[in-house]
Amino acid sequence: LSNELVISCTSCNRAEYFLGYLTKLLQNHTAYACDGEHLSLHCPRHSTISVQSAFYGQDYHMCSTQEPETRMTEPINCVAPTSLQKVLDECQNLRSCQLLVNSRVFGPDLCPGTTKFLLVSFKCKPTEYKTKSACENQELKLHCQESKFLIIYSATYGRWAHEENVCSTEVERVPRFG
Repeated sequence: LSNELVISCTSCNRAEYFLGYLTKLLQNHTAYACDGEHLSLHCPRHSTISVQSAFYGQDYHMCSTQEPETRMTEPINCVAPTSLQKVLDECQNLRSCQLLVNSRVFGPDLCPGTTKFLLVSFKCKPTEYKTKSACENQELKLHCQESKFLIIYSATYGRWAHEENVCSTEVERVPRFG
């Protein structure tokens, strides 16, 4: 197992500015828009959109003008399976983006005539950063130049499924023959 940190260093004399900036980077942002509206995602300077999740489907609360009794009798399986991929295609790694919310954008309308909305969760990822890794039971040393301080954007403990195990010993990496 390995640990990975995404870090950056910034000047201490700009610390006050970066406290507000850092808050915008570290928190999850949520945005939603109803059918017919535009959904806008925006990140501050030196950062880009990192989409965490997206849901386009039937709405019972935020957009609907129907009576509660009517809402409860409507079908509940009106979730577009293409929601996340569509938002990733349009917004991932951009500083800002805007999407028109309607069923034509997200594929076939599974529930014609019902009110729907798009809900997106995203973070703002720094455009300049360094990553450091350490294997289990190792020490991870982080260092910035004098008059600068560390900002830790994210930390992960575990193993990436799509990569070979970087923490394997040399003996384990030697291919076995015969």
